[in-house]
Amino acid sequence: MKQINSFFQHVLLIGFFAILPVYSYAAVDMQAHVVSDEGLAAYTAYNSKQAAYYTGNYAYNVLVTKSGNELFGVLNSLMGNTSDIGSSRFSYNSLRDEYVNVDRDLNTAGKIIGYYDGYVLSGTWGSGWNREHTWPQSKGAKSTIPMGHDMQSVRPTNTAVNSSRGNDAYGESSGYYDPNEVTINNKNYKTINLGTYRGDAARVILYDYVVYGEAGGYKNTLYNGNAQLLQKLGTEGVFESLHVLLKWHMQDPPSLTEMVRNDGAQDYQGNRNPFIDYPELAIEMLLNNSSVKAYEVTHSGADMQPAYAHTTAAGFIAYLTKQDGTHPQESELKVTGGTYQYNAILGRLTITKANGAVTITVGDGSTALEDVEADGSNYADEAIIFNAAGIKVAHTTQGAVNSVMQTLPHGLYIIRTPRMTTKVLR
Repeated sequence: MKQINSFFQHVLLIGFFAILPVYSYAAVDMQAHVVSDEGLAAYTAYNSKQAAYYTGNYAYNVLVTKSGNELFGVLNSLMGNTSDIGSSRFSYNSLRDEYVNVDRDLNTAGKIIGYYDGYVLSGTWGSGWNREHTWPQSKGAKSTIPMGHDMQSVRPTNTAVNSSRGNDAYGESSGYYDPNEVTINNKNYKTINLGTYRGDAARVILYDYVVYGEAGGYKNTLYNGNAQLLQKLGTEGVFESLHVLLKWHMQDPPSLTEMVRNDGAQDYQGNRNPFIDYPELAIEMLLNNSSVKAYEVTHSGADMQPAYAHTTAAGFIAYLTKQDGTHPQESELKVTGGTYQYNAILGRLTITKANGAVTITVGDGSTALEDVEADGSNYADEAIIFNAAGIKVAHTTQGAVNSVMQTLPHGLYIIRTPRMTTKVLR
C-alpha cells in the first residue's frame, strides 16, 4: 500500500526547492487559493507555523475524528488556551499599527491588502482606511471587549467600502451584504484563480463563533453570549443562513491573503483561525445541525485538498494532485453524485451541485499492496477497511494496516482514514 502524499508533504517538497524569500515572487495573486499551485509556492514559508500549532490533543488526525459539538469543544478549548487577546495590552487602538505586519501584500513591502475589494493600501494608519468589524459591533462585537478588537476578526478596509456594508448580515438575498457585489480593485487578482471575499467573511464568522461562543456546554474564558451563530441568523443576525455560510466557505477555499494574516495574527495574539488552516472542519462542526443537509464525499487515486468528507448541495472547490505531483487529466477523472467542472491545468475540481453521496476517482483508484511500507506507517493511526461490496472487514489502529491486510483474501479493498479514502489491491 502506498498513501497518497499529504498536503504537508507536498508543501515541504516545494519548500525544499524554494530558495528565495516569498517577496521574490513577481505578481503573486493574494487571492489565489492556498492549495493551488501558485498558492502552494507562496505559502511554503508559512507552513511551519501551521504545523506547530496543531499538536497533541489538537493534532489534525485527532480533530478529524470528531464532529458536531465535540469538535466545537476541542477547537473552542484550543482557541481559548492559545489566545492572549484577553490581556490588557490589547485594545482596539493597538490594532492600527499592527496591520502592516498582519495584512501585508506579498508583492510590495509596507503595503497591506484591504478587505472586500483587495485594494493595496499604505500600511500607515490614517491613509484612507479604517477597521471593519466582520461581526458588527452593534450585534455583539463592541470594540471595548476582546471579540471587538480581535485581530483575526477586525480587518483593515477602504473607508468607503466599509461604509457601504454598515452592519448588514452577510447573504445573497435582498437586504443582505454580499462581498461579491464589491468590485475587486487589485491588478494582481487573476480571474483564473476565482478569488472572492465570500469565503473570507464566512471563515471570520465561524472563527468568532468557535472562539467566543458556546455549544453543547463547551465554552472558554473568552465566552461572549452575543457570539452565538445559531441564534444570529437572518437579517437581524450576522449571516443569512448556515446553508449560505457553508456555500461561501466551501466554494471559496482560503486564499493567500487569509493565510498570511492568519500567521500574522498568531504572532500578534497567539491563536489562529482553524477554518483557514483546515476548511473541512467547518462542515463537520455544523454537521449535526438540523438545517444542514449534507452528503458524504469519498475520493481515491489522488490527494484532494481541502479534504472534504461531506458537502452540502451547493458543492465545493478542491484541488487534485497525483502521487507524482502532477494534476490528473480529465480523462482519468470520474465523479458521481453531482455535477462538476474540472480544470486539468490547475487540478481544480468544482462540484457545482451535489445530489447525493459524491465519489471522486482518479484512474481506478488502486495502489499495489507491495508498495506499502512494512510497518504501514504511511497510514494514519486509525483506518477502516471495507471489501469491494462495501462491507467493513477490519478497523485498525496504531498504523497496523499492512499487517491486517496481509491476513485478508486477495481482492480490492477500500481503506478510509481521517484524512483520505483510497482503494488498495491485495
